Amino acid sequence: MVTSRDVQEVVSKLSSDKAKAREEGIKLLNTWLEGGERSIKFCKYLGQNTEKLKPNEIPHSETWPFLVTLLVQCVSSEISSSKRRLPKASLAKTMRIVIQRANDAKFSGKALPLLPVVKTLFNHISDVLSNVPSFQLEYGIILRHLLAVGDYRFHLRSRIYCSLVLLYIEKVVTSLDGNDSCQGTPKEEVFRCILTLHSLLENPPGDFPVDVREDIVKGFVQIFSFVREEGKISRKLIECINTYLLKDGPNLGSQSLEIHNAVQQFVFRCWLTTRDRSLKDALIFYARLQLNLSRGAADGSSLVEQLLDLVCKELDQSSLSCGSAPRSDATKDCKFGALSGSQRGLIELAALVFYKACVWTAKAPSTEKRVKKEPAAVLLKEALMKGKWLWLVSTCKYCLKYCFLLVI
Repeated sequence: MVTSRDVQEVVSKLSSDKAKAREEGIKLLNTWLEGGERSIKFCKYLGQNTEKLKPNEIPHSETWPFLVTLLVQCVSSEISSSKRRLPKASLAKTMRIVIQRANDAKFSGKALPLLPVVKTLFNHISDVLSNVPSFQLEYGIILRHLLAVGDYRFHLRSRIYCSLVLLYIEKVVTSLDGNDSCQGTPKEEVFRCILTLHSLLENPPGDFPVDVREDIVKGFVQIFSFVREEGKISRKLIECINTYLLKDGPNLGSQSLEIHNAVQQFVFRCWLTTRDRSLKDALIFYARLQLNLSRGAADGSSLVEQLLDLVCKELDQSSLSCGSAPRSDATKDCKFGALSGSQRGLIELAALVFYKACVWTAKAPSTEKRVKKEPAAVLLKEALMKGKWLWLVSTCKYCLKYCFLLVI
């Protein structure tokens, strides 16, 4: 049974002006949060009291918002008093656990229990992430947790959001920089930074601020100057770009091609050789986004030419992998002519590439000297005559989606 006295004992110690008393308060709070029946009752007690709060009522001392406010003050005091030593990392862990428990539906009967303090919390998180490297792990988790809740992130000020995006772009650049790699930045730490950057790009507090757009583009250009190998880090970076193009792409104009110029070497090098299906899917989605953002032959013809060659090879490769495999080795999808999710993505891309290639080929020829290549319509005809099934599906998709009659 949890009583008001139990909670007040924690609150009293955390509110103290003395560092030792606050440290005892953190330890006492941790004993209540450790797990088991005792922890459940403690969290439910705070949750029930928070649920009783009226919309404009100031949270009292036995509620989640009040406890979080006290912890913010404790963390700030610990940071300011630890100039010659690292702040105690246990504080950051306690903060993370409290915020997660407060938002856990099992313990909190109230929707958005931290809404009264979330604006202050975002400001605090930004300050800590900017100044306390030892708190990066726990506070990164806290930030991602809060960003995932729509009604919380809408209280994130634009200025704070911009500073966080630029902070994490800088962290990723520094971590990937060859000079910094000598210091041995752990890959898991780099991945967590990218994970938080992705969460920020995926969950802006409204439209992307104009002020940060150019810096984001420059950041991606710089980041991909260091990316050489495929793996979960490069895959997550492509997902970051995809998310950004999806969210803010229509406002980028020619800046989307700046991103492509930086990314294309990695994309085209890995496309046909990677065995990472998630990376391949991300690359296919990236290509579709960039094609949809290209507004005309002037800024997209080069991209279309690159992708036409790549898609043709991919369709040939995918058709052969099913058509030439022994029946016992063929995948279930191949046996029954069904399309996997990855193949559907490829076909969507192929249809779009064929459409762009045929439409732009029909326009006035460029004065630039280029290697003569077969028109898309001719490539389609030759592949269809060979009976390549993925080519057939792609052509059907092309005709159905873009209502364009081929003359072949």
